[in-house]
Amino acid sequence: MWDQLSQLLPGFDWTWVLVYLRVQALVLVLPGLGERVIPVRVRAAAAMAVTPMLAGLVPPAAAPDAPLGTLAQAAGETLIGLAAGMGLRLLALSLDIATSAIAATASLSQLVGGQNEAAPHPIGNMLHLAGLAALMALGLPVMLVQLMADSFAIWPPGGWPDADGLATEAIRLAARSFWIAMLLAAPFTLGGFMFQALSGVINRVMPALPVIFIGSPAAIMLALAALALLAPVLIMIWADAILGYMLPGAP
Repeated sequence: MWDQLSQLLPGFDWTWVLVYLRVQALVLVLPGLGERVIPVRVRAAAAMAVTPMLAGLVPPAAAPDAPLGTLAQAAGETLIGLAAGMGLRLLALSLDIATSAIAATASLSQLVGGQNEAAPHPIGNMLHLAGLAALMALGLPVMLVQLMADSFAIWPPGGWPDADGLATEAIRLAARSFWIAMLLAAPFTLGGFMFQALSGVINRVMPALPVIFIGSPAAIMLALAALALLAPVLIMIWADAILGYMLPGAP
């Protein structure tokens, strides 16, 4: 079958299929390209567009004779693509975790807005879209193509990755994602704690004063002002972490 396809399409071989499977799995979970708002046809077209370029970087792979071997190689490439893309997705989730903590701490989670795949509140949706726009402007597509090329340098097509290495890297990235999320949310969580502590002191000193009716609007206004001032810095820290991501063992 592959000989007949090679005659119809000069230069086409089994390597192209393996490269496409890995790239398509990567595109499905990557931040930016893997968002659910992007149609599946666009994601498939993006994977097909970069497949010829990346196929020239890997050694040719012979097509297996048995159907079971074909399925095994296809499953291996899909697994490698998902593993490589999920590492970056874990880091990208740090922004959504941080915005959820910010909204809950600063009483911003109940503002008017709809829920989508980014976050269950408008603050998270706004920063999520702003972060993606900043990543695209800073060269995320080029970084993603380099990530795909590095994956083929580390794991040549036709093989299986080391399960222990992937599990260790997943744990490390999950821990780093939560660390980045807590770093981004720290100004708001600490500020909210200090504001609540100050409100408690005022309530003890002046029991007749309706602190909650004064403090709640003040807390929301202060949180909105802090968000307007700190949002560019938070997105910059998050974007630096995303653009600095490299696969383990990348050259």
